[in-house]
Amino acid sequence: MIESKYSTKQICQIFNVGRETLRHYERLGLLNPNINPDNGYREYTYWDICTMIDILKYRSLGFSLADAKNTMFNMNYPKIIETLENHTEYFSNQIIHYQLLQKKVFKDLTYLRKAKDHLFELSENTIDDFFLIPYTTDPKNEYFSSMQKAFENSHFFATVLTIDEKNHDLDCYGLLTEKEYAEFLKIEKGTILKNSTVVSQMVDIIGRKPVNESIVTDFKATITKKYSKNFDTIYAVLVSRFFDDEKRYHQYFLIFAQLD
Repeated sequence: MIESKYSTKQICQIFNVGRETLRHYERLGLLNPNINPDNGYREYTYWDICTMIDILKYRSLGFSLADAKNTMFNMNYPKIIETLENHTEYFSNQIIHYQLLQKKVFKDLTYLRKAKDHLFELSENTIDDFFLIPYTTDPKNEYFSSMQKAFENSHFFATVLTIDEKNHDLDCYGLLTEKEYAEFLKIEKGTILKNSTVVSQMVDIIGRKPVNESIVTDFKATITKKYSKNFDTIYAVLVSRFFDDEKRYHQYFLIFAQLD
């Protein structure tokens, strides 16, 4: 029986991949097609078909190409079973990841609806523990690695300005999320904003001008008068940026201060 041979074009069509993907797999030693001596074309066999299936299977399980190669070519059967058993932790983390992300999306929708219906209104709310990571441009700064990890998981974080007597320019910027998200991501370096009652206001800044301390001036004056106390620190969280129907640029910020 003559073994079937498949061209590069046929393999690309079967697996819906590009030629460069096949070349990449070949360079990594995952594929080893025959070269037809008459025309120099690559010829793939049943073995290559099975290899492609294995590559896609392990990739869908979250394996890197290096780990997939190791599993396919360097492991015995008991080791493969052990590897797959250990890999269940990956899926457990993925489940938790998406559950937390879904929870955050619901919270973000609450803020967006507040922006739509209650712009510039003062309100009191209770917040969970927040986790704040200051921006820094210094790789030696204690928060630098936490900041980078936060950027890598930016779907959990919002940009925040911390306005007090000490901070100014870039120093007042940071990344804010709920503490439980930071704990899940194993980010340890940051500042905790304890569960508390806050007074807040959603504001709309029209235009693409940089945002600075001036956005909290009126808010701070209003709440200082209303509550007859001084507020040392004001937080301004970026909720959304968008163009309206008239092509004007908007920046929605949730400004808040802790009451207790």
